[in-house]
Amino acid sequence: MSRLSVYWPDETNSLFATTDDSMILPFPKSRIASRLRFQPQEMDVVTRARVLYANRSCQDCGYPVVEPIELPDSAVNLSGLSIPGTATLVGFRCQGCQTEWSV
Repeated sequence: MSRLSVYWPDETNSLFATTDDSMILPFPKSRIASRLRFQPQEMDVVTRARVLYANRSCQDCGYPVVEPIELPDSAVNLSGLSIPGTATLVGFRCQGCQTEWSV
């Protein structure tokens, strides 16, 4: 079993000067500040809603169940879960005939 010790950067310089640097893992000082940085949005909320509404059924077969295809670049909340509606929307996939089309 390995043992993991956590040190603040100021402590490593003053108290533990003899600690091997290869065993110290870099962590940001604030977890919250690093997670609150949102990626720039390609489309605003109203435009996204209009695109989702316009593509609510399949263009080929008319099937009413269409799944949006999004990139895995969504913003995350403080629990590390993705925030719905923040990922980049790139297309749609019909659940009936499996046809895909872009935005």
